[in-house]
Amino acid sequence: MIVIDDSMLIFSEYMRHLSKAGQPGVGDAFMKWVWENQAVTERCEKVTLTPNPDNLNDFVEFPNDPELDDFDRSDRKYVAVALTSENEPIVLNAVDPDWWEHREALERNGVRLRFLCPQHMD
Repeated sequence: MIVIDDSMLIFSEYMRHLSKAGQPGVGDAFMKWVWENQAVTERCEKVTLTPNPDNLNDFVEFPNDPELDDFDRSDRKYVAVALTSENEPIVLNAVDPDWWEHREALERNGVRLRFLCPQHMD
């Protein structure tokens, strides 16, 4: 199952980098799967995020933790979605070092993480 926001912020970001045609790579195949399954509730949960009135790149659902003040603004929607989900998803990260650097604060605030390539994080 995947969790996305009902405002399509995550979907739009995927679309900037991937093709819903499913070609030529694995990321594009993933995008095609998301596109085809976004309305299938057993495969895709859509949650509502509340934009922070002071900063539209931030969300009320994002943890209010000083150790996360410098967490990447463009990735905050993923944290907010994970914390809003009823399914307690695990956020998968391949090689984005910001998630690794903030892993303890994220996990302390309820974000479940799995690093696919931890050997590349040092």
